[in-house]
Amino acid sequence: MQEGRAEERRRGLNNQIRRRILLVDDEPDICLVYQIVLQDDGYECNSYTDSVKALKEFRPNYYDLILLDIKMPALNGFELCKKIREVDRTVHITFITASEAYYEKFRRQHFPELGKINYIQKPIGNEELVQIVNMIIATRV
Repeated sequence: MQEGRAEERRRGLNNQIRRRILLVDDEPDICLVYQIVLQDDGYECNSYTDSVKALKEFRPNYYDLILLDIKMPALNGFELCKKIREVDRTVHITFITASEAYYEKFRRQHFPELGKINYIQKPIGNEELVQIVNMIIATRV
């Protein structure tokens, strides 16, 4: 009996938690796959392959998590992160990159003021992506 009530409370809490993700990656296939995987897990996921358009349509205090590719034309992920931080200081941002060394070198050289920001290393499996996103969202509640 108590287990049933605990499960109902857990489901009620999950329904109250906003689960909105903004995904920006210039690779359309990656955007599509990640969006489908995250939506299948119950997330509302808006994805963009154009970082400038993503910034233009960004809504402050709306997303729980932003997943950003680093290497993108026009605005790279770090530049986009800085611009988002100008209008929303609280949203959690995690980078997606194929190279930890590139991430660290580029961040230290060009954007040291961003401090330590999490990243997910590509390639990443669907289940692992969901686990990491769930963990990030859970720690934000």
